[in-house]
Amino acid sequence: MEDKKLLSLLRKDPNAGMEQLIDQYAGLVYAVVKGRLDGFYYVSSDIEDCVADAFSNFYMNLSDYDPSIASIRSYLCVIARNHAINIAKRRSRYENVSYEDETSRLIADDVMIGGDLAEDAFRRDVIKAVEALGDPDASILFRKYYYGQSGKDIAKVLGLSESNVNTRTHRALQKIRKMFGGSEA
Repeated sequence: MEDKKLLSLLRKDPNAGMEQLIDQYAGLVYAVVKGRLDGFYYVSSDIEDCVADAFSNFYMNLSDYDPSIASIRSYLCVIARNHAINIAKRRSRYENVSYEDETSRLIADDVMIGGDLAEDAFRRDVIKAVEALGDPDASILFRKYYYGQSGKDIAKVLGLSESNVNTRTHRALQKIRKMFGGSEA
């Protein structure tokens, strides 16, 4: 549907307009969000919530939308991208959280641990394996793979060199691989 018709429908019948908007752009918005929030430290519910929030934000700010500046498609993509960036920033604020606090939160968090029982059990086993590594290796892995921090940022926070962080990451992953029956390659 063309932007003008879609805007008219949104104003005339918001429910039908939102349904059409979602049908038309859900795949695109999902791809934009997934591109920003892809990784094992984001679960599918994080991505789905962000997509829903993007559509909600579009509707709530419909009066701010100017069709002469951008298409609905572009406007939605910008909203989705910015919302995903904000989620990632909020997650990275926990940079001074100890791994003990983080593992307790991960195990207790119904959003993080929810859904498929086999997947939940495996996720808990991985968290326990990382926790068993002790500090600073557990902190490094949580920071790198849960919060998405770079080796340089981790080194700064933990008072280590970047090469030391990278070496510890490699060795810790080898240990975890071995714990789960994989080769130490």
